[in-house]
Amino acid sequence: MQFNFLGGQHKGFSAKQNAQETVNMFVEVDMTESDNKITLYRVDGKRLEVTLPDAPIYAMAEFRNDVYVAAGSGFYRVTAGFGVTYLGAVTVTVGASISFNNAGQVCLVSNNNGYVYDTISGSLTTMTDPAFYGSVRVDYLSGYGVFIKPNSQQFYISNLNNFLVFNGLDFASDEADPDNLVSFIVDHIELILFGEKTTTVWFVTDDSTFPLARREGATMEVGCSAAHSVAKMDNTVFFLGKSSYGEGLVYKLNQYTPQIISNRGIEFLINSFDRIDDAFAYTYQKNGHSFYVLTFPDANKTLVYDASIPDPDMAWHVRETYELGRDRASCHAFAFGKHLVGDCITGNIYSLDENYHYDGDQPIAWSRTSPHIISDFKRLRHIEVVLNFETGVGLEDGSDPLCYLTYSSDGQEFITPREISMGVIGQRRNRCQTARLGNSRDRVYRVFGSAPVKTVLTGGYIDVKAGNT
Repeated sequence: MQFNFLGGQHKGFSAKQNAQETVNMFVEVDMTESDNKITLYRVDGKRLEVTLPDAPIYAMAEFRNDVYVAAGSGFYRVTAGFGVTYLGAVTVTVGASISFNNAGQVCLVSNNNGYVYDTISGSLTTMTDPAFYGSVRVDYLSGYGVFIKPNSQQFYISNLNNFLVFNGLDFASDEADPDNLVSFIVDHIELILFGEKTTTVWFVTDDSTFPLARREGATMEVGCSAAHSVAKMDNTVFFLGKSSYGEGLVYKLNQYTPQIISNRGIEFLINSFDRIDDAFAYTYQKNGHSFYVLTFPDANKTLVYDASIPDPDMAWHVRETYELGRDRASCHAFAFGKHLVGDCITGNIYSLDENYHYDGDQPIAWSRTSPHIISDFKRLRHIEVVLNFETGVGLEDGSDPLCYLTYSSDGQEFITPREISMGVIGQRRNRCQTARLGNSRDRVYRVFGSAPVKTVLTGGYIDVKAGNT
């Protein structure tokens, strides 16, 4: 019989209740198929495109067919042929932010430091205007650069189409609640200001005194836990939330209403971390999937939400780089027809490629842990398990790629794994199966592997015989 082997990441407080984990695999849903409605695909490989002389990669953004990169202590321009030009020295750190304006200026901000590169003159200038107070990020709204003053309720703007010049009177205070501003983002020509416990929306006006006003009726009683967790995609904004009642839930905005998209397992995992205010996120869309990639550096964990999957229990997975813990990607830019990501340790820039089977120079170690298999807690004899992989993909040297199956009777301690063949190249009728799996009243299976081949798991089948007690 077919059993529910596939799914997303939502292992919770007790593995006895729910042990499901999905690592370096994501769910694909196709409702036109009768048997294979749900499939697990291995995440894309990371193909090296270029290595910058500085490391790590802090921020990347595409502007007018070039990519601007903050790496180590340098600012760089990368062209379509992956030619690299050094633009100047900068002082930045994790969470650095890049924005642009219509005058051809590229603004780089990291905490109290700011820099503007003029694409016309080719000069890099440090932001020294006394009315520039630093900011957790920079964004662009209708000609103005937007910033928030650290440790305050104030946000401020630059002069029109000039990131270098500020008027000390061009600021406003977000006083909907007496909490400080944490972060912000511009979306659909509106400024969304995230406080510690509340969020407000501002829009552009024709007021000559200050060109922004707060939108009435759009105040939300959820704020932001991590300044750099705010990202937009799929016509909305995603963020790690905080309110007067707690924190550690992940939200997206449904117009002006925060909607929880995390499941209970993800929320338990996030709240088990010692620190979550250091989380950062980026987003990208590929092959119909919309990914919100949320990394917790201190906890060394990367959690990914797929907005194309409506069920939060199916939509999440974990990404890990082998022997690193978290995923190595620190930022993303779509340019030259490629999804580019920067390395959190080296100066490497990779492209995401489903046909490349390595994470840079490391294997991609994937795994899936099933739901519990229980039948009124009667003793079950597990005769055989068949895993329906896309087989016959083989290794380039002609050898047989392997995956491994193990199981647990409590969701925590697993036995020594068994090898299962995925079939040499062309051996497409190969069955991934193993037999004589013992007896259990409660059983959880885990399949894992790292062979550098296309990895697609479309389901699992099990032959069990129930006892009388």
